[in-house]
Amino acid sequence: MEEQKSVARSIVATAISALAVGATLAGGGVAWFMTQNQPQPSSPVTLAPSAPNPVTLPDVNPPSVNPITVAPVPPTTVAPVAPAPLPTIVGQKPPAVAPAPVGKVKVFWLDDKDGKKIKISPQERIARSTPQDSEGLVKESLTDLLASVGKEGQQTSTIPAGTRLISSSLKKDGLHIDLSKEFTQGGGSTSMQGRVAQIVYTATNQNPETPIWISVEGKQLEALGGEGVEIKQPLTRQDFQQDFKDSIGEQ
Repeated sequence: MEEQKSVARSIVATAISALAVGATLAGGGVAWFMTQNQPQPSSPVTLAPSAPNPVTLPDVNPPSVNPITVAPVPPTTVAPVAPAPLPTIVGQKPPAVAPAPVGKVKVFWLDDKDGKKIKISPQERIARSTPQDSEGLVKESLTDLLASVGKEGQQTSTIPAGTRLISSSLKKDGLHIDLSKEFTQGGGSTSMQGRVAQIVYTATNQNPETPIWISVEGKQLEALGGEGVEIKQPLTRQDFQQDFKDSIGEQ
């Protein structure tokens, strides 16, 4: 009985030893397998840059462009269209159209109809300038006066023939009148005074208070005639009324 138990123990011990050896062999085999199959580190790869290949472009000639000629277009002429007439209603008068304002001027003459006294006598005329054009009216009245030489009925001008108006301009100190040299020719003191009065009265028919400056060929007039009639400037209508109140009357 004791021998059977010893044999059994030996068998068990042997089996245990065999299992231990097998386990050790198995573990070593696994370790060797893992060692053999572990990935190895790879060495870095260095890439050298390659030189670019030169590209040669073919010669290209620019395209030729032929100029385009455009024929000129003749201008279009449009015929004016006459305005349509306004309808006329039977029995109704067309509306009245106010006439354009007409300017008037006065030229002054020497009147000696009674043979004793010389007076300044005005003559009214229709002007070509409008009433608003005061300087135009002055030039027009003086031009008309100088163009009328000699007698008109019993009215006389002592202004010499050929006298011309060179210029007239309204300035701050009065109206400046420049006459040609013929204005100083011929006549006595009465004739000289009369012609100056004609110029002054005619030039101030729009505004009687305007001072007048007279020059001859650009030089201010200081005396007239061989007798040396003194001309004090500026001249006004009042100067003539005072000096010749018995012979020259303002109209």
